[in-house]
Amino acid sequence: MRNQTIGLIALTLATGACAQDFQASYDQPTFDRWNYPFNLASPGTRPVATSFYSGVMPGEFDDRDAQFLNSFITAGDIPAGRGAGNYQILSATFTATLAFGTFDYSDSYDAGSPATGGTSIDLFGTGFRGGLNAFAYGEDFAWGFGAPTSEDIRNAYATDNQFLSGRDVSNQYRDGLLVTPFATGTIAGATSGSQVTAAGQLVTFEIDLSNPDAVAFLIESLDSGIVSLTVSSLHAAQQMGSAGFPGFATKEHPLLAAPTLALDVRIVPAPASAAVLGLGSLVALRRRR
Repeated sequence: MRNQTIGLIALTLATGACAQDFQASYDQPTFDRWNYPFNLASPGTRPVATSFYSGVMPGEFDDRDAQFLNSFITAGDIPAGRGAGNYQILSATFTATLAFGTFDYSDSYDAGSPATGGTSIDLFGTGFRGGLNAFAYGEDFAWGFGAPTSEDIRNAYATDNQFLSGRDVSNQYRDGLLVTPFATGTIAGATSGSQVTAAGQLVTFEIDLSNPDAVAFLIESLDSGIVSLTVSSLHAAQQMGSAGFPGFATKEHPLLAAPTLALDVRIVPAPASAAVLGLGSLVALRRRR
């Protein structure tokens, strides 16, 4: 029994000694893009990216029509390739700065209705089609292949990673999806149910670590070395008058802060590695006896 206890202590010490914490903060994305079908001339260089809902247009346009993609290469600060099961997310916070727009605001997820859309600003992961990934897509790859009015062809799309499927939630009304964002944006001093005028205000997204889909997405992303997040909202598009939907500063904006990402991550050894280390410590202890 004593030797078993020593072995357990050695394994615990070895595991604890090898766990490493990493904090990484990014003051702008590596790649960002207004992910909108008619943004053809400046896909990765436009200073403002908006998000809005297309309205009820059967067979045309995704419901979440205008999206804002942000990708952060993390491999230089948080080691990649350790195996997704060996990453623990301690905290993850994304921010975006409002550039323009007066719009209805909710500080909790609001799916609204197909007729009117919702009023929350939502953060999702990003999924990719056609064998692409965040590295290959960058910020200036083709939005999609086909007519820009088509549904389901965008190469990068908002995903809530439901059951690890990486499903596309761009057409949540059409498909009748129950969607769970990774986070809902909050604006300091703003009251849910009120109207907000942008004026450089900061939107903060604290990623919900009780959401297994969000956590699974983050650890898979860290293992691959890049985290790609998409801001989206269901504020109805308006053809005339002031924008009733939010616009966000990209990293190209000359005056306003770019989106940011802060991560606190723990990397633990793989179970096999921990067992080997624990056995080695146990042998060393026995030799000293």
